[in-house]
Amino acid sequence: MQYKILQKGPFEKLEKFEKRLNELAMSGWRVVTSMGDFYLVLGKEKY
Repeated sequence: MQYKILQKGPFEKLEKFEKRLNELAMSGWRVVTSMGDFYLVLGKEKY
């Protein structure tokens, strides 16, 4: 499994962060855990 830590930028609007998260979800990334308000750990199965 591959992992990625995703962080909301300090000046990034919530809508843009959600769009980025949705794009990653469409390419197979899933939220594994949340660390605080805007830190997410994503996981993706390796094929």
